[in-house]
Amino acid sequence: MNPRDVKTVQDAKQIIEERGLTHVKVGLFDNDGVMRGKYMSREKFFSSLEKGFAFCDVVLGWDLKDQLYDNVSYTDWHTGYPDAPVRILPESCRDIPFEDGMLLFIARICGTC
Repeated sequence: MNPRDVKTVQDAKQIIEERGLTHVKVGLFDNDGVMRGKYMSREKFFSSLEKGFAFCDVVLGWDLKDQLYDNVSYTDWHTGYPDAPVRILPESCRDIPFEDGMLLFIARICGTC
């Protein structure tokens, strides 16, 4: 399957199984448009496709140099930088050509997943 043909949760699972991947790269964008991501195990990824997962919302509270913003209300020391609910977008699947068959999926912070 071609990554650009992935549209559903089932498609995402199928391409990962076809490639025999043990991990997948998942990323989301901060306020400055910098992608912040991590590698997720296949099992965790499959579960997250169905239920979502949590990502520390500090990524929405710092700048390009990883310095905390001053005077913000969404997340800051006053909130303790809690985890935010995140949803993976299956249709965002892309190849990472320099990582030997690795796939990237974009996620978004959501109100309710």
